[in-house]
Amino acid sequence: MMRVIVLTSDKYLHALKPFAWLFNRFWHSFQPVLVAGFTPPSFDLPANFKFHSLGAFADYPVSRWSDALIKLLNEIKDEAFVLMLEDYWLIRPVNTEAVRMCYDYALQFESVLRIDLTTDRLFSFGPRYPQDVPHYGNCGYLDLVKTEPETQYQMSMMTAVWRRDNLRSVLVPGETPWQLEIDGTARVAQMTDLLVLGTRQHPVKHTLAYRGGNPNEANLSELNAEDAAFIREQEWVKN
Repeated sequence: MMRVIVLTSDKYLHALKPFAWLFNRFWHSFQPVLVAGFTPPSFDLPANFKFHSLGAFADYPVSRWSDALIKLLNEIKDEAFVLMLEDYWLIRPVNTEAVRMCYDYALQFESVLRIDLTTDRLFSFGPRYPQDVPHYGNCGYLDLVKTEPETQYQMSMMTAVWRRDNLRSVLVPGETPWQLEIDGTARVAQMTDLLVLGTRQHPVKHTLAYRGGNPNEANLSELNAEDAAFIREQEWVKN
């Protein structure tokens, strides 16, 4: 069974309310979701969401962000999974068939590190140059693209399918998420047997709701007006 794993922290627990509502609206309420965080939320999550505590929030400052992720990977058995953050709020229907195809591809080929489900790899040469990203065959009707080891942000935390053991092999303790994306990319560059792929169809599209590290200022500008209005009416955002 494919699971979506969502990483959160105590500072951003409130982001789970709009996340879960938009997720079930644009993905599916039958899709299993595991939320990995620290203090369980004081509010109920939808029935398809389960919360997994990694311990005390105080034990995992941002400088030990990678330690929490390592702990999670040691505690789950999923061979592959979709990984998201709690402020990746969906803004359009997900191509769930395409996501499943990418998941099955990652299960089949052990060299896969991650398959980006957004435009992160497609636009890795800049938004004007998606045509320059090398083609890497097909997965059903999906056109796969591959970025070379020296390409920036190979370890981007944008929504993707990951193989657990390969992700674990790249991680080291004591890194912030930003260090993981940059220094982790340097480590991936030395692991030429690992594949970082994406698709030209990018089956998942989401916004980044909280930017600049401020948990009190949600950016709703990329949501449609009706969804943004509903989230405000529910008082799920603090601003």
